[in-house]
Amino acid sequence: MRKKRSLYFAVAIVITGIVFFILGMGSSPERGKADEAAPATTIIIKDEGGFSNAIKEVSEALAPTVVHIGVSGTVVQRSPGNPFGDDPFFRYFFGPEERERTIPVQALGSGVIISRDGYIITNNHVVANADVITVELYDGSSHEAELIGRDPNTDLAVVKIDPVPGMKYAVFGDSDNCSVGEWVIAIGSPRGLDWTVTAGIISAKNRRNIGALGPTGYEDFIQTDASINPGNSGGPLINLEGKVIGINSLIVSGSRGSEGLGFAIPSNMAKTISDSLIKHGKVVRGYLGVNIQDVTPEIAKGLKLGKNFKGVIIADILPGGPASKGEIEQGDIIIAYRGEKIESVAQLRNVVAETAPGTMVDVTVLRDKKEIRMTVQIGELEKKVEEVKAPAGGDLLGLSVEKVTPEIARRVGLRSATGVIVTGVEPESPAAIVGLAKGDIIFRVGGRKVSSPREFSSLVEEAVKEGEVLMLLRDGKTGRVGYLVVPIE
Repeated sequence: MRKKRSLYFAVAIVITGIVFFILGMGSSPERGKADEAAPATTIIIKDEGGFSNAIKEVSEALAPTVVHIGVSGTVVQRSPGNPFGDDPFFRYFFGPEERERTIPVQALGSGVIISRDGYIITNNHVVANADVITVELYDGSSHEAELIGRDPNTDLAVVKIDPVPGMKYAVFGDSDNCSVGEWVIAIGSPRGLDWTVTAGIISAKNRRNIGALGPTGYEDFIQTDASINPGNSGGPLINLEGKVIGINSLIVSGSRGSEGLGFAIPSNMAKTISDSLIKHGKVVRGYLGVNIQDVTPEIAKGLKLGKNFKGVIIADILPGGPASKGEIEQGDIIIAYRGEKIESVAQLRNVVAETAPGTMVDVTVLRDKKEIRMTVQIGELEKKVEEVKAPAGGDLLGLSVEKVTPEIARRVGLRSATGVIVTGVEPESPAAIVGLAKGDIIFRVGGRKVSSPREFSSLVEEAVKEGEVLMLLRDGKTGRVGYLVVPIE
């Protein structure tokens, strides 16, 4: 009986301690004076109000930094007209081949003030078609805003209003240090209901393959179950220290309402983009000059790298790019960038883009299963140049090939005479099934370079024992370079 009482007593002490720990949260510091611009950040989690008071205090402190954004503008809509083309006879009856009409559009969204100068960050899709941008502040006043710049590839934009006495602005936190399970608050204008506050947790980080921004988008979303609805776009996602750790951007929902799948652009990306837009009027991004693709399980198997290996393989090095001037070689696998472990194409694209052009960076590659560290100077990504995933190329078996001579290299536009060129493909062969064609050029089989038909045959024969052949090749029609796995039955 005494042992049971002792056990009950111990459990009671533990439960009491947990309760006091949860309730033992903090009070906000003294508010800034109303007649001068000041950061609205607040650090709580200490006073008697506990968790519920933290939500209330952060909401009260940060709400004045959030704005309602109204947009009016126009878009040009094209529709088919004359079904008979531009023939003058039919044009008389049916009008032009294609018709255009200008349609007025209106949009609503949110934003957050990020400086005492009146700069406001929001989403690109909120202001993309804007002719006039109107910002409504927490005090009810309306102000016409100037578009400073926008970046469709991250869905971010910056607008500016003239500073207002007493205007509050928010402070960015470090999104790299936020944690899954951490409590967050969203403030915005869902469905036009201004300054709505919702709370939830960070559900996941580094969501990079949603596809919302297209093939050239830079995705690295924070996922949250804090209710995000249409109109929240551009508003802040805030931690319990009162710092902005994300800019709410989109929801994934069949009903177009909150289903606990809201996504915010991380604050570190938002700060980098907004700083560049404010300083340059455009986004300046780093550029490595390579075509890349993820190391899939099939590629890893072909290179004998292990079942769970992750990295980014260099399919091609672009002429004149930063990588072409360094030690990086075609077929290298990038496994670390500036000390950060690299596991996917999306991750590498993001970190390279965030690197200032001219920066010397440490890159670690895997070459012939050996780690090699090197230094590369990052260039600037021009508007028309993008690092893209290399497409899957072709495959081997049922092929006839010949050595790429200097004459062939010049004819097809290769920088040097390397590899073997496909001269024939047997019908219904494994090569034909995967789409290999005459004119394709094969550079590597597995992880080894190919320099002659005999070497090619030897490497294929060895690879077939594994049940598949991995090759790096150049498509003869498009000139694109990529890895391809060909199953051998």
